[in-house]
Amino acid sequence: MKKQLVVATGLALLSSSAFATKARLQALGQDTQGSLFLDDSRSVFLNPASLNKMSNYVVTEWGEADSAADSDSNPHAEGGFFRDGGSINYGLYLGNEYGFENKTKTDNDMQASDNNLDLFFAGNMGFDWGARVSYSASENEVGGTTPKVENDTMGLGLGINHGKIGAYANLLLKDESSGSTNSAADKYEADLGLNLGLSYDHKNMTFYVDYDKAGHERTVATAKTEYEQTGIVVGVANKMAMSENSMMFVDARYWMYEEETKTTTSTTTETYTRLPVTIGFETQATSWLALRASISQNVIINDYEKEVTGSAKTEKTNDNTTDINAGASLTFGKLMVDGVIGTTGQSRAATAKDEGGVLSTDNLMTRVAVSYKF
Repeated sequence: MKKQLVVATGLALLSSSAFATKARLQALGQDTQGSLFLDDSRSVFLNPASLNKMSNYVVTEWGEADSAADSDSNPHAEGGFFRDGGSINYGLYLGNEYGFENKTKTDNDMQASDNNLDLFFAGNMGFDWGARVSYSASENEVGGTTPKVENDTMGLGLGINHGKIGAYANLLLKDESSGSTNSAADKYEADLGLNLGLSYDHKNMTFYVDYDKAGHERTVATAKTEYEQTGIVVGVANKMAMSENSMMFVDARYWMYEEETKTTTSTTTETYTRLPVTIGFETQATSWLALRASISQNVIINDYEKEVTGSAKTEKTNDNTTDINAGASLTFGKLMVDGVIGTTGQSRAATAKDEGGVLSTDNLMTRVAVSYKF
């Protein structure tokens, strides 16, 4: 009985830090859009039904307000609030641009997806359900001989949690850019984006599968390019309570990702197959400080292949896949400050992250976010 109580209390640490941010996910070796097995407030972007378990908080992710993709060295500014409304929970989130191919658009002088708005709704009808609607519209018309450029996007997310089972479907319904600063005839049009997932909890273990498919067609200077990407993840994670204040997990997953780019003259196909294993831990060091860290590495399966029309096939293993992350949460009453630690190099003038093993007390955290529970 005592052992069961320790396990329950230790695993409750996951939920006590669940009102967390991209910093927590990165420190634990997870995709910053949301973990496939850890409870975290970012889960609402994968499965909006998670809003039924996590509401009544506001979060701000600190970063740049630009069109560059969110990354460790260039975190993106975004944030919002989530509220328990009784029979219906709801939320409003600003600035999330995950999944948009903005780099492709800006590299070709097209209008990027910008100022995205996400609306969330969730409730219970015998099972937890949730929905997310995303929308953005932007344009730029400078006049003269420079063509007008514009972009429109729309997405839909649906999810359920029922007992030990969770399922979700996220759709990119529209992502279109018309015109570039070079030609009014240039355009970008995304295919229907599809992200499907299913998970099953058994005791302290979670079995999961995630499927992702996206693509687009773009025309630049009358030249047409077709791009398609497909990814699938199948994995299992075991979450273990080490004490009343600490937990750890071991996660193993098969990951396959393929990109295909077609032009009028050639086809390029790149395929990645990996079996990453991630070991992570989280501990409530004091009442106001939580610490976490993870290490991950590809094992056994670690392959890359590239085929280009008219060229020899390239095959190799991926080098240097071992990755370590660490992070912390500072809690002041209902206010929590999250960040990644150990990414600061010796140079304070560095513009990119540097995992040089430096713990700097004068520049302690990166990817900082602040959340408040009410």
